[in-house]
Amino acid sequence: MIRLFELADLGSIGALKHSSKWLTFLLLLCLLIGSWQVKAKHELDKQYSLTLVLMPSSGKQRQAYKQLIERFSTAYPHVEVGTQVYENEYYKKNIEDIMKSNDGEGDLFFWFGGERLRALAKNDLILDISSWWQQANWDNTFSSAAKHASQYQQHYYALPINYYQWGFYYRQSMIRYQPDTFTSWQQFLMSCQSFANKQQHLVTIGSKEAWPVAAWFDYLNLRINGLAFHQQLLAGNIAFTDKRVVQVFNYWQQAIDAECFVPNSDEMGWKQALPAMYREKAAAVLMGNFFLATVPDRVRNDLGFAAFPPVLEGQKQYEEAPIDVIVAHPQAKTNIAAYWFLDFLSKGDALVELNQQLGKINPLSSSKGSEDRFIQAGTQLLNSAKGVSQFFDRDSPKQFALPAMDIMVEFLEGRVTASEALEQLEALRTKVFKSIH
Repeated sequence: MIRLFELADLGSIGALKHSSKWLTFLLLLCLLIGSWQVKAKHELDKQYSLTLVLMPSSGKQRQAYKQLIERFSTAYPHVEVGTQVYENEYYKKNIEDIMKSNDGEGDLFFWFGGERLRALAKNDLILDISSWWQQANWDNTFSSAAKHASQYQQHYYALPINYYQWGFYYRQSMIRYQPDTFTSWQQFLMSCQSFANKQQHLVTIGSKEAWPVAAWFDYLNLRINGLAFHQQLLAGNIAFTDKRVVQVFNYWQQAIDAECFVPNSDEMGWKQALPAMYREKAAAVLMGNFFLATVPDRVRNDLGFAAFPPVLEGQKQYEEAPIDVIVAHPQAKTNIAAYWFLDFLSKGDALVELNQQLGKINPLSSSKGSEDRFIQAGTQLLNSAKGVSQFFDRDSPKQFALPAMDIMVEFLEGRVTASEALEQLEALRTKVFKSIH
């Protein structure tokens, strides 16, 4: 500044005017920079709040989420993160009521992709975050399947966080005498009968929550009729009395007749069914990879993994691969911290570490391979599949899925015949989809 005044004293009036203009410019610039610095300091000092709503199914999952939040808090120390934790099964059944009665309590909710996501979007219970996708360029970040499962009517309503395979997890020490168990349907039935002859069972299953039973319908339908038929059926466009669905129940009846399943499954939840495998009363369970978080190490080290066996020769291989997502409550539209959290997940190794602990597969298109042998097996299985479905209660509306799965439990337990179950399912389909459409 002093130099400018010195130049003005030595120069002409024109020089003085020129210097005065620069002096004014520099003064304005200093004021502007000062205001920017004040604003930037204010943004850094400002405290934001964010509430995550979780539904962990195990202590290991709780710990994984806790560490994820700690990582985010380190990167964003000016964001105070709180959590609401719901019991897993209650949360899944009551998500709509939880969202409606939110009252500003939750910003981001862990949820499922596919039909269950679209139901919330259709009823305006979650936020359209398409602008966030565009802003963060997430379209180039995730796999095609993950993106599709996050959309409703070409708009994005979720950020995918993981997906996982389903299949048979079996005690290698028990199956070694039946090495061909999962190579074909006939071999599978023969193994069931062999175990039954020894007062054991090939498969443990807990159907108190019903959804583990639906996996059997899904896989048999996929193996017999294929993915397109399966999706059309669950969309309500095909009758359950169709001869192709009758065939599914006929094959399922074969497994029941071969005594594949532990009896009285509806007295146990899926977790309560697992000790039968720990104690070698049953050799295997058909389950998603997430269940490994509940398995003791001594048993986990003895587990092998196999895909559901082929049923009809020549049918393409389709698999179950449910995708988990995070959705935003409409109130989060003005909460920049919600966007920061999702963007944090999409970059760096936050999702990599989370899914290593959860035993799930990373949906990032640039994801590196996992060292976990089950995740490796699942990735290989899904990469070789001709297509994937989300799961019975994620591919069909809640109003249909929940009572339909209960009917399947009745069939598994022998309280209704296949024909009775199919008639009940058809009556339910007619009632539910008529009201929806």
